[in-house]
Amino acid sequence: MRSILLPVNDQDGFESRLQAALDLGRASNGHITFLHGIPVSDYVALDPFGGSYYVAEQREAALAEANDKKAMLTEEMRNEDVPWDFVSAEGAPEDVLVAQSRIADVAVLSEPAGDNDDDLASSVTYLVMEAECPILAVPQTSKALDCAGKAIVAWNGSAPAANAMRAAIPMLQVASTVEVVTIGEDPKDFPAAAACAYLSRHGITTELVLRDRRDKVADAMHDLLLDREADYMVMGAYGHSRIRQTLFGGVSRHFIKRSPVPVFMMH
Repeated sequence: MRSILLPVNDQDGFESRLQAALDLGRASNGHITFLHGIPVSDYVALDPFGGSYYVAEQREAALAEANDKKAMLTEEMRNEDVPWDFVSAEGAPEDVLVAQSRIADVAVLSEPAGDNDDDLASSVTYLVMEAECPILAVPQTSKALDCAGKAIVAWNGSAPAANAMRAAIPMLQVASTVEVVTIGEDPKDFPAAAACAYLSRHGITTELVLRDRRDKVADAMHDLLLDREADYMVMGAYGHSRIRQTLFGGVSRHFIKRSPVPVFMMH
């Protein structure tokens, strides 16, 4: 995880995702790129007849805001030991992140603060589906990301689960404990034992945890994270995106909106 993206347009949850990015950077000798998007709507106005025109004063204000963000981050990072840079680009913040994700290892985002924050949940969902790198979604109440702690790998034998697991190998290699968890029937084609064998070839020792499905998978996994005192979870993201309001599977939607721990996700 040497190249870490961290969006700065939204202040909600910034401190928790910054700390997670710093912890990840220290664990992997990584570099943080702070991303600031300048939407065209900030300086292009529409007239009643369907035309548009450029407003110089508003563009100057947008550029000034970008400079203010960079100055704030310079002060914030003054005493930190993780290298960083600042990228400000024209475009909606989400589009800027998607573009920059082509040459990144992970993007750190904030989960909604409550169950009713559908706008932020929709944004995270969109980025999980569209970004070219994995997403680490961090609860806004999180104080740290213990990369050397306990990791849970949610496994159901699917391609998204495998994609997330492979992408998370640099994190899993520094974890003290890695548990591969399957809720319900163990998949026949790619059972949980096969995932453990794959990780062992990367020097990762795992514990296999099979749990019967008595409740919804999301609820069962949520309770397991708490019972096992997990520090973060790796899971695949399921759904179809080409529209902003993405339809997600119940498990993915649950952990984007109210995971008790940071979640490393990939489609």
